[in-house]
Amino acid sequence: MQRMIPVDKLARPVDHILLPAERLRNARVEQGLSANSPMPYEEDFLKSRLHGICAGEFQAMEAAGRTLYDFPDAPWEFQLDMARQVWDESRHADIYLKLLEYVGSYYGEFPEGEVLWSCTQAEDPAARVAGINRGLEGLACDVFEQLIRLAQNMGDEVIERAVDYVLADEITHVRMGSKWMRKLTEGDPERFARAQAFQDNIDALFNFGGGRTTIEQAAHIKQRVGDKEIEIDGGITIAREARLLAGFTEEEIDRLVHGFGKSTAY
Repeated sequence: MQRMIPVDKLARPVDHILLPAERLRNARVEQGLSANSPMPYEEDFLKSRLHGICAGEFQAMEAAGRTLYDFPDAPWEFQLDMARQVWDESRHADIYLKLLEYVGSYYGEFPEGEVLWSCTQAEDPAARVAGINRGLEGLACDVFEQLIRLAQNMGDEVIERAVDYVLADEITHVRMGSKWMRKLTEGDPERFARAQAFQDNIDALFNFGGGRTTIEQAAHIKQRVGDKEIEIDGGITIAREARLLAGFTEEEIDRLVHGFGKSTAY
């Protein structure tokens, strides 16, 4: 089996569009939109958000499986954690497939980005779990908490409870990343620094120039959800409580809020 396979080699239906994240951002800018604003085809915020998360769950499942294959000499306990994550992510993907059907959408209705899969190109397992488990799954905690509040505003207990169920697993995955980033780099500060730098790059990519904020400080905007307009937080807010449960320090969270870029994984 080929190691570090490119994103265009992932198994997808022939009619499914998988695009590099840079192309998606450029398409927004070319149309005079913010790089992180919804695309014109995203007439329904909820459908496009659920679709993006579903794609991320598939790639998280694939990435954990690749990590098992790519690092056969990693500690046995590390391999067990990655195997557990494959199983968790497969359940998450199934949940989001059902949620897409629930809101009248389907997997493949929107293009799929490849940010998460690109993190599997890290050739060190410490860097890989730093980028995926701490960086991207930390972001997932933020996105899921925001989606839960949206569901509460809509009065939709199906979405609220389903996403809350997945969030519990994501917190565990972030904690696993914190644990193995430390254990795999014990006695090797240079290796730790490289893994930290990889996570920093992920955090900076999604920090939007310091545009992420707290729930209390977030502006509120209207988004179209089906035939309704629902008030949601502007941007992506920091899920402080979830991140603390997942092993982030207050300093790391403050750096994300204020856009300092680098964090200090313990």
